[in-house]
Amino acid sequence: MTESKKKILIVDDEEDLTWSISRKLQKDNRRLDIICANSGNQALKMLSQNKVDLMVTDLRMPGVNGWQLLDTIKSSYPQTQVIVMTAFGSLEIKQALSEWGRTGYIEKPFEIDELKRMIFHFLGEYASKKKQLSI
Repeated sequence: MTESKKKILIVDDEEDLTWSISRKLQKDNRRLDIICANSGNQALKMLSQNKVDLMVTDLRMPGVNGWQLLDTIKSSYPQTQVIVMTAFGSLEIKQALSEWGRTGYIEKPFEIDELKRMIFHFLGEYASKKKQLSI
């Protein structure tokens, strides 16, 4: 039995960044189904239309920002894992994300391999939790 593709939602208001991340992840791995949103509003629409396993999101975006997306994930899509990327990292942000729980954190600029490791780490945890729930 083949493992189903994991759906990853990449969210950032910088279209070049979402395109670049998507292209590099798809090129290197056929087990991922990558979708992109270039605004928080677009991300909310995609979350409502897709079963997203993991969302990688920026925090600072116009309109619906990353913090608001985190609140929506927590209340409406608790099965979705999250990796936050930001160019404005701080101890306060790390602490807030730690309190929020089940969230990865990566500072821009980053190496795509570092992001890939985080993605597969979180997807591995997700698969383990899903198996435990089905027992």
